[in-house]
Amino acid sequence: MKKFAVIALTQGGATTARHLVGQLKKQEYKVELILPERLAQRDEEFYSRGTFSATIQQLFRKYDCIVCIMATGIVVRALANVIVDKTVDPAVIVMDEKANHVISLLSGHVGGANEWTVLIARLMKSEPVITTATDIEKVQSLDILAKKVNGWYPNFKQNTKKINRLLAEKGLVELYIEPYLIKYVQHLSGFKQLKSVREHESGIPLVVVSDHTGFTKNPDIIHVVPRVNVLGLGCRKNVTITIMQEAFTEFCEQHQLLWQSFIKLASIDIKSHEGAIQYLASTLGCQLEFYSAAELKVASKNYPESAFVLKTVGVGNVACAAADYASGEHTVTERYANHEITMALSRLSEI
Repeated sequence: MKKFAVIALTQGGATTARHLVGQLKKQEYKVELILPERLAQRDEEFYSRGTFSATIQQLFRKYDCIVCIMATGIVVRALANVIVDKTVDPAVIVMDEKANHVISLLSGHVGGANEWTVLIARLMKSEPVITTATDIEKVQSLDILAKKVNGWYPNFKQNTKKINRLLAEKGLVELYIEPYLIKYVQHLSGFKQLKSVREHESGIPLVVVSDHTGFTKNPDIIHVVPRVNVLGLGCRKNVTITIMQEAFTEFCEQHQLLWQSFIKLASIDIKSHEGAIQYLASTLGCQLEFYSAAELKVASKNYPESAFVLKTVGVGNVACAAADYASGEHTVTERYANHEITMALSRLSEI
């Protein structure tokens, strides 16, 4: 869950801050209110006189979004020494104490400040102030497109600057996106969408959003790899790391999948101590989840079941059922079975 900090300086700002905190909590965000010691009420966090800069810098390192109810200049000067990079800095939003305007100040796209500015403006009946060119021109930006699919692409700063400038200036940028990914993105305004990469015109920038291998390496092409794939796993007891690596490589080659596209691995809880599963999740940088046989039983009915597996672990299909349960969607591959390991792929129902 994303963590918000709301900080104010004045009596009027404190009143607005309390109202905003209440509104954000209704949206089920985790929010902390920080006020000057002289204004803080019982149980409210506070900072002492003369410690404002140190306090806001500490919040900058700790929270996903900081909402500052004060003058923009104060925030800029206080945070100048701790700003690092758009890829790691949190969202910073500024509001005036009467909540007339909500300003997206820092990390508008990657950090989420633009999105949260719109949300806060709606909650507070304020005017959102967003200056990012792609947002002003109402076109989808490359970095936000990637964010919508948990995506990664190379040379982030260089490619983001190049593509977003073209989009903001109404230049031609082609896009091929796997059909199954459209539901995550919602709108693709500004791009010329292709039905196939074969339609690509040489010399025109092309953004490819796909979890598959096999795309031609070309300086015109930026490959965004979405992280939406969920791998269900089953294996015999004490399977080795080497065998697990071989099985995963075979599975990816069989379906032309990029290893970077996996976000979650799932299995049954009696396999939670299998070192090979732990190793694979760690190597891929994936979330690892284990479920009980009772949790997997309903999902298992959607796939062919083995009487032996049912007798052994209490559910008739581990890989498919785990992928299904962990993602909220049916599997999109046939069950892989080799090296005494089973695997199946599903994709997140939502991000």
